[in-house]
Amino acid sequence: MSKEFNPQEMDNAAAEAEEDLNNLPDEVVNPMAEWWYKWFMKAGHKRLGRILVNIAKENIKKEV
Repeated sequence: MSKEFNPQEMDNAAAEAEEDLNNLPDEVVNPMAEWWYKWFMKAGHKRLGRILVNIAKENIKKEV
């Protein structure tokens, strides 16, 4: 059974993600924010997100 789309759950998750991001050091967040700003109009948020998720997946594979 598939779960129905719930925009409130996504809004809540986004707020939690923002809080998590705000707790990271500026030295980590600022370069990523600058990179995202540089590319989001040309490549789009979805494609940039896929790039980061793929990097994360590769990092997880290296840990195993």
